[in-house]
Amino acid sequence: MKSSIKILIVIFALSLFFSSCTMERKLALQFIEGDAKSTSVMLVPPDILYMFNEKGLPYGEYDNIDSAKFYNSKFIQYISDSVFLENYFNHFTKHAKEYGLEVYFPNDISDFLDVKNTAYIVRFSQMEIMEDTAIYLVEERVNGFQPQFKEIEYNLVALSTWFDISMKDSVQNFTYFDEQFITDDIYGDYIQDDWSFDYRYDYTKYDIELEYIYEFAKDMGKTHASYVYDLMMNSYIWNQLPPEKRDNFHYLHYNVRYHSLEVAEEAFIMLEDE
Repeated sequence: MKSSIKILIVIFALSLFFSSCTMERKLALQFIEGDAKSTSVMLVPPDILYMFNEKGLPYGEYDNIDSAKFYNSKFIQYISDSVFLENYFNHFTKHAKEYGLEVYFPNDISDFLDVKNTAYIVRFSQMEIMEDTAIYLVEERVNGFQPQFKEIEYNLVALSTWFDISMKDSVQNFTYFDEQFITDDIYGDYIQDDWSFDYRYDYTKYDIELEYIYEFAKDMGKTHASYVYDLMMNSYIWNQLPPEKRDNFHYLHYNVRYHSLEVAEEAFIMLEDE
């Protein structure tokens, strides 16, 4: 009897889950095929792209630590901020248009003010690139023996971005954050020495190159365009959902390439007001 009750509870819970998902997907498609095609976005780029080197300096005395870190950096001193931002915003714009959005920049302000349909303002309040190192810890138990450990230092370059997003005619805005990074690639495996029979980790490290950082800028422009679209879509879904359906809300992602909907694995982090 108890098992039957449990089964009924599970079935009821699943029915609620699929009912909620069905409604959310229906509203998402309603947005994709309707409102999204007449939605505009004003992008306000940052005043400056901040660049920091967080790696330690060689031992010594320095008159200006920030300057010393900059000129001792492996990547930061060679990155062109204008090229990085151009790659980023070109791909943000290109991808946003694939979603059907109309994209504006500050020099299009007069046209943007004439927009009658739904419109958003996305302000890039801060963007910063940071260079640092981290440790890749390899741990493996080989043939049942004691675990083998190997620490490998690698480079990383991270992009941190803060966004202020609001509706065109609203005084209320919300702040969001995202951080993504690229690293050196490490490929390896434990091998046994033919003579000593000791195990060692044999690996190859492929370093980050400057061109990879500019490709990273393009990828991030595309990624953030999808995050903005998902944010608008989910805001639409939330506003259309009956209050009783919001407890089991599933934040969705629209894959424009495959025209498919799925539960989002990544999204902006919303920052609470202090």
